[in-house]
Amino acid sequence: MDVPGRSPILSALQEALPLPVHDGGNGNGARRVLSPKRPAVETAGLADAFPYYAGFSFDWATSCISNTQLKGVLTVLDPWNGSGTTTLAANTLGHSVVGLDRNPVASVVAQLRCKVPMNVEPIRFSSLRIRASARTQNDPLNYWFDDITTARIRAWTSHLEHASPSNRTMGLVAAFRAVRSLTKYFEGSNPTWVKRASENEERLCFTHSEIDEAFFSEQVFLASRLSSVPRTSASVSLLTADSAALPLATNSIDIIVTSPPYLTRIDYAVAYARELAVLGIDVFSEKTLRKALMGTTLTRQASMTPSLLGPMAEALLSDISQHESKASSSYYMKQAKQYLNDLNSGLRESARVSKPGAEMHLVVQDSYYKDVLVPLAEICIEEAKRYGWELQEHEMFPVKRLLTTLNTSARAYKKGDVSESVITFTRRKHD
Repeated sequence: MDVPGRSPILSALQEALPLPVHDGGNGNGARRVLSPKRPAVETAGLADAFPYYAGFSFDWATSCISNTQLKGVLTVLDPWNGSGTTTLAANTLGHSVVGLDRNPVASVVAQLRCKVPMNVEPIRFSSLRIRASARTQNDPLNYWFDDITTARIRAWTSHLEHASPSNRTMGLVAAFRAVRSLTKYFEGSNPTWVKRASENEERLCFTHSEIDEAFFSEQVFLASRLSSVPRTSASVSLLTADSAALPLATNSIDIIVTSPPYLTRIDYAVAYARELAVLGIDVFSEKTLRKALMGTTLTRQASMTPSLLGPMAEALLSDISQHESKASSSYYMKQAKQYLNDLNSGLRESARVSKPGAEMHLVVQDSYYKDVLVPLAEICIEEAKRYGWELQEHEMFPVKRLLTTLNTSARAYKKGDVSESVITFTRRKHD
């Protein structure tokens, strides 16, 4: 097997990074509700700055907010904000917005999209002024790069710590893009998992000038894209926080536009392990973040608090626990219960912070555990109703491709069609 070494930086570095999976249809133009599906390559709303795995289209988020029946300047919330599609859409429409996500990579990208001004200038390093240490030890970037390359990347990230907030944000997203492009060798058929070098000889080696060229050119690309979306002076608050404990006042939100992680056993921390490594976070040796993210494949220590799930969620857990496949009654049931409890907590908190009469727009997708249907849309409707949300509309769009098709063992189980749903609620005015 040929292992890439000191190869020239590809001109494709400045091209839009494709989404990891394009798994849905185009929607139906005759439908009243716009499909939330993101195109295979999306540029609207700076989505190409750093395509995030999960989410919905910028046009859909803008449509939800602009078509509201509520009047005046509103406060919008996305408790699973990801890379900031909702926050940017709300800001372009002149509304105040709060976006929260537990993944710090997502928060940095959201900062770029929503807060970095159009006129920020890229930083170019001078090799004479910036000296990298000769070796690095225990750096998570060493999973993919040799010591010299890792040291040069660290010289960049260390310098960015002393730059202006805008330059730091743009520089970090440029680093995310460059590192992802340079490590394509470690990507496999599963877009949510990245391999690591199995031995030292497999680690990538680039010269200082190649790393400098990559990082600078990615800044140039991002700076050129920032001018494509006019931002307003409306308030934007971006927080790295947990949807189960929103640091927001009760009855303070007018509209929620969001998409919670799906019950598809995607480990988002591993999916973004390279970008987290740029931030100095090693998700393979330190599992705190992996365990904290909703939908994680790792199980936390069971809470002594009794489950508060509704009948449909409990029925799903029962179906999973009774499945004949290995570990269904132990690990897989625990992982599903943990996910459903996180979903329940997020919906409960969303209700608490929302004003009476507020709107909530959810994008969710059904899936399968083996051959057991996970009716996530119906579960969300049931759980939301228990916390004072009234269903207004449930529109479904066909999904053509599931992540389970990438898993050869999962293909052995018979599955039916699934849908991605747009679910609209209003908060009851009197409970």
